[in-house]
Amino acid sequence: RTMSGGTGGGSAESLRELHVLETLLSGVADKVVVLDPGHGGADTGLVHGGLTEAVIAGDLASRIEGRLAAIGVQVLLTRSPEGASAPEEADRAHFANDTAADLVVSLHADSVDSAMPAGCATFYYGDAVAGTGSTLGARFAEMVQDEICTRTDLLDCRTHAKTWDLLRMTRMPAVRVECGYLSNPRDARRLSDPAFRDAVAEGIAAAVVRFF
Repeated sequence: RTMSGGTGGGSAESLRELHVLETLLSGVADKVVVLDPGHGGADTGLVHGGLTEAVIAGDLASRIEGRLAAIGVQVLLTRSPEGASAPEEADRAHFANDTAADLVVSLHADSVDSAMPAGCATFYYGDAVAGTGSTLGARFAEMVQDEICTRTDLLDCRTHAKTWDLLRMTRMPAVRVECGYLSNPRDARRLSDPAFRDAVAEGIAAAVVRFF
């Protein structure tokens, strides 16, 4: 794996992460951030009470894009926010790699069979069995989680390592944000409110600025 996708126990990989970190910590100007609104087109993602994951993710992407573009970040989207067809996760990862992005943020909402689970969680690449993971991805995930939970009343479900394709196959720090549970009545009410989605978007944009 390249450095940005993961770091194992090897000192060479750790040194590569340190080198990339030095390159990244130069402010947001001219950085390239890929926003990945989950699902899209016929793939609505999770649905609950008229809310669809694809619409929520697209709306969040538009709000984040506006904030980042205003401060000099080049923002690329894996699909249009209006509901274009959804590329496969591997294709989204290839898109980020081909554009030499500095950072990837994938936007989702969760849903389960129970109305009890609630809150926001952020995921980064990590494989406990293989002993690999992205140190920079973990750092950025913590920032995203902190900024969202500071601005909203979503339950803090913390950050977690996963081996999902988008996190595993990208060559730069990548996170997936689950911005609440559509199956939880309280979270669903929050996510249906444009002002609340604006607060979530503000948190994610602030995390990008912190990271760089």
